Amino acid sequence: MTICVGLMSGTSMDGVDAVACDIRYKNGVVRIKPIAHFKKQYPEQLRERLYKAASGLGSCLPGELCLLNTKVGEAFASSANALMKKRAMQGVRVEMIGSHGQTICHIPEKGATMQIGSGALIAVRTGVRTWSDFRSADVARGGEGAPLAPVVHAALFGDKRKNVTALNIGGIANLTHLPAGETSLTSLLAYDTGPGNMLIDHAARKARVGLFDKDGASARKGVINEALLRKLLSHGYFRKKPPKSTGAGYFGAAAFGEWANMDLDVRLNRDILATFTELTARSVALEIEKLRRGNRPTDRLVICGGGAKNGYLVERIAANLGGVEVTTSDRLGVPSDMVEGMLMALLAWYADNGVAVDLSKITGARGGPAILGTLAPA
Repeated sequence: MTICVGLMSGTSMDGVDAVACDIRYKNGVVRIKPIAHFKKQYPEQLRERLYKAASGLGSCLPGELCLLNTKVGEAFASSANALMKKRAMQGVRVEMIGSHGQTICHIPEKGATMQIGSGALIAVRTGVRTWSDFRSADVARGGEGAPLAPVVHAALFGDKRKNVTALNIGGIANLTHLPAGETSLTSLLAYDTGPGNMLIDHAARKARVGLFDKDGASARKGVINEALLRKLLSHGYFRKKPPKSTGAGYFGAAAFGEWANMDLDVRLNRDILATFTELTARSVALEIEKLRRGNRPTDRLVICGGGAKNGYLVERIAANLGGVEVTTSDRLGVPSDMVEGMLMALLAWYADNGVAVDLSKITGARGGPAILGTLAPA
């Protein structure tokens, strides 16, 4: 038994999820089980600075990035320490931390990706050796650097009899297709489908609903603007073939500003929330249909990530996917807001044990299996 802590903040930039996991290896199979969870919201001022840095809004000088790297590292370390003080962690020794950091820029076609949040600072503040910067090694080898989620999706959601597609909806949505009975990463197909919560959250703030549209309550009351939706779905990313990945540069605040201001009689209220929610639902459904046409049918869709808590979004995805069983990871006993943290813990475990991960069929990285991550000793 090895206890690892995974730290994750996605493109939604709402805060840090810290998850403690029990990881065991037996007979060639890795088992992972969550044992504790802690969520820390970013302070509003830090969130706004991160939005601006990631979206290219305003000026982001090197000094600002340097300071944000420290601020995010402190937030991650604070989350890990709070998690380790929880009752479920009493008497438990954490052996390592896996930290995703906060994505500020992701341009894999130019061989570039940046996740900030100092791993060295996390290791010093927690006293636990910390693995971080998991995407860079993949991008350096010509890969997309994303998605990494298949590593944990395969362990959690694979089924011997059903073809499963795991859909993680964070700021960006990504899927992993798990053919029935397959466990090898080289048998899987995974990529970013496009926007997840990112545009919906921007719309919620602009419409003064809040930081997000809780359970999709406001979008449910809105009217989908089909003219705008058609324009959104004509975006070149949706025509791109996998492996592919995306981020705030394509679907962040700048894109929201451009699309929301189109002369299409779009009001910054429930209607735009409904339209961006439908964009996520329909873009996911289109990719599931492409998989089916490519002889990768989906019998069961498992939704995890923050989007799994948006009941209206889940309903719209199901409505666009007639004949497919649609469920959430929560209903399968895996809390949806812990899955990405579990992924970081598992990646740290792999790296710490010298296990190379083969993402060549997923990200397009060349050269076979590779150790992902950079170590900061305690």
